[in-house]
Amino acid sequence: MSASPVILSYDGSEDAVVAIQRAAALFGPRPALVLVVWPRAHAQLAYGWPGMAYAQDLDAIDKAAAEGAAELAEKGAALAREAGLDAEPLTMRASGPIWQAILDVAEDRDAAAIVLGSRGLSGIKSLVLGSVSGAVVHHTTRPTLVVRHGCPAEDEDVARAA
Repeated sequence: MSASPVILSYDGSEDAVVAIQRAAALFGPRPALVLVVWPRAHAQLAYGWPGMAYAQDLDAIDKAAAEGAAELAEKGAALAREAGLDAEPLTMRASGPIWQAILDVAEDRDAAAIVLGSRGLSGIKSLVLGSVSGAVVHHTTRPTLVVRHGCPAEDEDVARAA
């Protein structure tokens, strides 16, 4: 078994769950890190309007985001362990784009591969919100698996083939 883990980028979406299931089927019982990345609360100020008042404490928002990310990462790691991977949760607060944080973790941990779900954004949503999976694919030097939006779970594939 390789010591290099598979990075499973997890956001709690249905697509991310299916991506974990696909990764387990492809990579078998190997080390995996279920990564949840969240943006700093201060980064959200870039999307505010001039004169907009921020009544909430940004440090408290960051703390709550970190706690939520830790819970989500543990949930994803539990799903990955159930699917057969030797998974551990990992969180990271992004200081820039989410995709860059994923790549930074992949480099730091010498990842064997990166696995992500595709949220299936198209048209204007994709232009405005961007695509984390697309950016990862275009900027990484590591093998990357993007599980396409709407890709059926493995048990559905088996049922369809029967």
